[in-house]
Amino acid sequence: MLNIHNLSVSFGGTYLFEEVTFRLGAGDRVGLVGKNGAGKSTMLKMLAKDFAPDSGTISQEKEIRMGFLRQDIDFEQGRTVLEEAYQAFTEIKEVEKKLEEINHQLVTRTDYESEEYSQIIEDLSDYTHRFELLGGYNYVGDTEKILLGLGFKRDVFNNQTETFSGGWRMRIELAKLLLQSNDILL
Repeated sequence: MLNIHNLSVSFGGTYLFEEVTFRLGAGDRVGLVGKNGAGKSTMLKMLAKDFAPDSGTISQEKEIRMGFLRQDIDFEQGRTVLEEAYQAFTEIKEVEKKLEEINHQLVTRTDYESEEYSQIIEDLSDYTHRFELLGGYNYVGDTEKILLGLGFKRDVFNNQTETFSGGWRMRIELAKLLLQSNDILL
């Protein structure tokens, strides 16, 4: 899944790590342990492609989905826990919005025999199929299940994210990553 070969990083002429090589395969669970300043965060940032190494290569299979739980998170003000968690489903939300637009067109049109109307019906079918393939009918339940599993009570789902401590906000961010079905979670 992920191959790291001869990775080196230095700061001010001192190597943080030098010629590190390892491979992460499907199903692997790896812990990155070390004292402060040892390069743990730097390594994760490189794997997430947020930081370039001095030398070496990081290669991955083409269709790998990688999620990175950042140490510093910043939520948009005014969103509830559920609304923030739903941000994991950008593609589903886009398709859902398109379906709403198409349904609105169907309600307002009366030219049932026209080519344009037939095209709208075809678009509706295509977007409905896409919505189903993406898990659009399940995302609300999946979101609630993950949030409950991370310790949230159902009665706080509609509370604003800014009312939560940093640790609880980190759990919301973790929920988003889990909901995205990433192949690799950093």
